Amino acid sequence: MSLLQPLSAASSSVVALSSSAAKNNSLRFPPLFPIKPTSLFSHQAPRRLKFPPFPLRVAAPPTSPPPTSDPDNKLTETHGDQFREDEFRAEEELGDESSASKFTWRDHWYPVSLIEDLDPGLPTPFQLLGRDLVLWFDKSNSQWVAFDDKCPHRLAPLSEGRIDEDGNLQCSYHGWSFDGCGSCTRIPQAASEGPEARAVRSPKACVTRFPTMISQGLLFVWPDENGWERANATKPPMLPEDFDKPEFSTVTIQRDLFYGYDTLMENVSDPSHIDFAHHKVTGRRDRAKPLPFKMESSGPWGFAGSSDDNPRISAKFVAPCYYINKIEIDTKLPIVGDQKWVIWICSFNVPMAPGKTRSIVCSARNFFQFTMPGPAWWQVIPRWHEHWTSNKVYDGDMIVLQGQEKIFLSMSTEGQEDVNKKYSKITFTPTQADRFVLAFRNWLRRHGNSQPDWFGSSGQQPLPSTFLSKRQMLDRFEQHTLKCSSCRKAYEAFRTWQKLLIGATIFFCATVGIPSDMQPRIILAGMAILCSGIAYALHELQKNFVFVDYVHADID
Repeated sequence: MSLLQPLSAASSSVVALSSSAAKNNSLRFPPLFPIKPTSLFSHQAPRRLKFPPFPLRVAAPPTSPPPTSDPDNKLTETHGDQFREDEFRAEEELGDESSASKFTWRDHWYPVSLIEDLDPGLPTPFQLLGRDLVLWFDKSNSQWVAFDDKCPHRLAPLSEGRIDEDGNLQCSYHGWSFDGCGSCTRIPQAASEGPEARAVRSPKACVTRFPTMISQGLLFVWPDENGWERANATKPPMLPEDFDKPEFSTVTIQRDLFYGYDTLMENVSDPSHIDFAHHKVTGRRDRAKPLPFKMESSGPWGFAGSSDDNPRISAKFVAPCYYINKIEIDTKLPIVGDQKWVIWICSFNVPMAPGKTRSIVCSARNFFQFTMPGPAWWQVIPRWHEHWTSNKVYDGDMIVLQGQEKIFLSMSTEGQEDVNKKYSKITFTPTQADRFVLAFRNWLRRHGNSQPDWFGSSGQQPLPSTFLSKRQMLDRFEQHTLKCSSCRKAYEAFRTWQKLLIGATIFFCATVGIPSDMQPRIILAGMAILCSGIAYALHELQKNFVFVDYVHADID
């Protein structure tokens, strides 16, 4: 998935206003997820995120050149030693940190959902690091709670239950109920006296509960039920403070993707794919150019880097799953003069299970707010409409990443060796545009044990990308619409209007022959045609909530 959301309207307007910048290619528009002001980001005042100031001298990505077809072998001779020298320098300067700073997957806050997309009246299933959870709203304490998704009685999934009349979570199998602390409050089958009556107070009747926290419109879960003390002492990753400024508009989206955490993280670390994978959606093939990224810092916490071009792109990875892009554009417009445009694209790439990842993207920008959804009377674009374009971005990557993951998996299986350890051997990454991709693979190998610390066995089931069809991989309905409050309501409204229009069409067709005069007949026939035409248009538009095929070769 691209981290960035379309700015097609913004791009066309500014290029028209600044032709000189367009000629020298100094004004380019990074794609952006459309953004919407929302009070959800005002729950907690965020801290300003700053990139660490201590630079590391990493001159080029650590990679070894593969054999070349150059008959004189000049290219290899010229650059081979440089590649090897840069790899050595990278290994030397980003060497092993002390064990005191060792990264631990389960000692972190993970965002599991946008609050605006959770239904407080229903339990919601979720997977985190391979562990099944149920998220639900405890009305008595006015807080969101995360439980282990299994009833202690007979291990039925609590996510299939309901919120009962007392506001407790009730198992749908035998009706056992649990309060927000995980204590059992009711066993319908227990006798009112004797040992059975005391069973409700047994520790064995309790559900495992995990630490939770709400911050800036996101629900975070700490995946260790024994880590309450560490969770209370740890702050969740914060969005930049620009998200709370009135001059910035923001929007959010989430979608569950059927490829692995490492595949998605590699993708969001790679801005250079945007002009090709998202041609005419968020980029253009003819605008591709070198991206001279420089690494600034690295460690168990993640890494940071930037480019000094215009636009200036700063990137920061905060382990385990938070990736921040800041795009700064210097431009000059008629009348208003010099402008400093800023775009934030903050993505949380949450490892749900092997081969399945939730992408949560929060974006903000300080220009062209009228093209985005929001509370102001002049911001008329709905959030669900912007998600149509956002899902095009996801779809543009989907099949490409599915194929890439299959190849990496086959190489790992054949060689019985970690892909991250031999990444520079099985790929060829000679440009600085791939620097952040290599930095992530290096972090995953050095500090992340090459994969998330999954609960249970991670190798028993085949990865979804190895057997799902293209139609299943691009299924927007299951991956997004059902989990998005805006798109779900819009989809239901589309279906309702479509049924009403079909009914109106049948009514007008049935009554068109009743009037004796020709004029009423023509009016009724016209109304039938109009209603049927609108119903068909809604049917076609409704596909944006369900499935739209994506073929790169069809986009000229």
